[in-house]
Amino acid sequence: MFRDNLKEQIEYKGMIIKELAAKTGISKRTIDTYVDSRAVIPNAEIAVKLAEALDTSVEFLVKGSEYKKKLDIPCKKLENYDKYKKILDDLKVIPQDFLPVLEAMIHAAAKKIVS
Repeated sequence: MFRDNLKEQIEYKGMIIKELAAKTGISKRTIDTYVDSRAVIPNAEIAVKLAEALDTSVEFLVKGSEYKKKLDIPCKKLENYDKYKKILDDLKVIPQDFLPVLEAMIHAAAKKIVS
């Protein structure tokens, strides 16, 4: 499971193992052991480094789609997710040609509040 989720996240981020190794300070050979047929499971410290470099969570790397379904999103920064879930759900069904207008309105409102 960890192996498949790690491979999926590496592909999703458009990275290669060499890049991930450079970003985490973990050797390419070590990362290879996590994604090849040996499917070695890393210790917690390494799992955290991998998750941070891939902008995901250790929970996703361990539980995968089961965790993703529970959250309904593949990211680790969820502090406002519940608060805005209804809006995000509504945005999924709005016709694409409306989105630029909505985006402009949101940015204008945010800019006015910050000013």
